[in-house]
Amino acid sequence: SGGLVSDEIILGLITERVKETDCQNGFLFDGFPRTIPQAEGLKEIGVIVDSVIEIRVDDEEIVRRMSGRRVHEGSGRTYHVIFNPPKEEGKDDVTGDALVQRDDDKEETV
Repeated sequence: SGGLVSDEIILGLITERVKETDCQNGFLFDGFPRTIPQAEGLKEIGVIVDSVIEIRVDDEEIVRRMSGRRVHEGSGRTYHVIFNPPKEEGKDDVTGDALVQRDDDKEETV
């Protein structure tokens, strides 16, 4: 539904996922943790972070990238008004349904 997932659920998924055989030699998180409580949660479940890569991006650029995202709710297809626009503004390329901007992508939220 596009809603945010709680830290508790994400950490539970991570706890189970890192036990899989394909994670025995390591794994990579992309965009997680984003907050101090999430980082503390990783520590609590025994996940050791060896390295962190920080990519610095100006706040204005982050807002431009995130606030331009649009989603087709039925399929999850994503577009961007600048970088990957739909063929017809505001409409999904496949169905023609209206695209939406998620609450967490709105400029005032970002």
